[in-house]
Amino acid sequence: MNIKQNLSRYSILFCLLVVAVMMLVARDWKEERKVIVADVVSYYAYLPAAFIFHDIKLENRESFDKGLFWPEELPDGKAVIKTSMGMSILYSPFFFMSHGIARLFGMEAYGFSPVYKIGLLVSAFFYLVIGLIFLRRILKAYFPDYMVALTIITIVLGTNLLNYATYDAPMTHVYNFAMINVFIWYTMQWYKNPRMWTLLPLGLLAGLITLVRPSNILILIFFFAYGVYTWDSLKQRFLLVLNKFHWFLFMALAFVLVWVPQFIYWYVVTGSFLVDSYPDEQFFWLNPHFIDGLFSYRKGWLVYTPVMAFALVGMVLLFKKMKEFSWAIMVFMVISTYIIVSWWCWWYGGSFGMRSFVDYYGLLAIPMALIFREIWDFRKYSKWIVVFVVVFSLAQNNYFLEKYRRASIHYDSTSKAAFWHSFWHLRPQEGYWELLEVPDYAKALEGIDAIKEQ
Repeated sequence: MNIKQNLSRYSILFCLLVVAVMMLVARDWKEERKVIVADVVSYYAYLPAAFIFHDIKLENRESFDKGLFWPEELPDGKAVIKTSMGMSILYSPFFFMSHGIARLFGMEAYGFSPVYKIGLLVSAFFYLVIGLIFLRRILKAYFPDYMVALTIITIVLGTNLLNYATYDAPMTHVYNFAMINVFIWYTMQWYKNPRMWTLLPLGLLAGLITLVRPSNILILIFFFAYGVYTWDSLKQRFLLVLNKFHWFLFMALAFVLVWVPQFIYWYVVTGSFLVDSYPDEQFFWLNPHFIDGLFSYRKGWLVYTPVMAFALVGMVLLFKKMKEFSWAIMVFMVISTYIIVSWWCWWYGGSFGMRSFVDYYGLLAIPMALIFREIWDFRKYSKWIVVFVVVFSLAQNNYFLEKYRRASIHYDSTSKAAFWHSFWHLRPQEGYWELLEVPDYAKALEGIDAIKEQ
């Protein structure tokens, strides 16, 4: 195999090697308070509740004595697993594999021992592989192989995707990154050869993406807007939908089919097919935190993942260089960003950077590769600018990630003073803790921006 002609394949292998080594060195499956923590507790809860404790309603004391469950108590007193079951569906093959191994070798088979944590980490690695394979396919359709390789390395190792592929791997982000990449690829293929039956997997996939994270239903914007960039193309798209309306009903049916198990669960537990499992949490549409979400020291996306600024600039170039993606990506990202920063907890709790954007890095890799290519071809030596950006992003991201692991970047309370106080140190320096600004979660639930008094 010619290395120069297959750099993108080797870039994937290199990224996967780095991720695997980081997982193995961390050995988080040995730690009691790692892997199945935070939101993962709820994402995962359906599997042990249903298949180990046989207590999907979480009514038995034994479930809580042996397992880790955080059900949400509804106003009527009933307890329901807070998150939808999309992640449990994606975890399930690896859960059953771990459960089989545990029983076969006489290990603790109650769903939360190290073998199950290893299964979850393997699942994240598996979906990362899928995501990168399809990202390569998407980029190879438009860019030379070396540019695809540089973009893949930057996306994986130069952004906070790396954290959600390693240390916080079982969170939703690497899974949605993978599924959205698959969705993008098959959207591109469908418009080359539109047929009713090929809408089935697209509908199922869109349903699963939404079941993992309901706000990601917006991926349908990309599907319907892909290839629309003039009034005539918009008119043709409307005519396609109207003339083939029964095709899209078929797609909608496939979408809903994925949600049927969720509807059944809600009905069994609460007596209703639709349940608001976030009764005290909401979006504040009139108080979006755009500046905070992008530039704040607490979680600013471009503060902790600055290389994504190139993707944002590249979005503008799409309108001239890659028109089929222009409005599809722009509209999707504008609306998605508005939703992300309008959530009551716009910083999304304990996390490295603005984690909600990680889902869309496959989409943003397209304008990133475009701006890289334009810089690369601009002048004889301008390619070194791209090389510098890639190398700098890798160094900066890994330095920040190590600081995050050692708490000199705080998971939710970093202030400007704290950020710069320990900037050149991996560990917090004396006086650092007093400089943090702890968000007042109770006030935030009411839509009030406040910092707790220390």
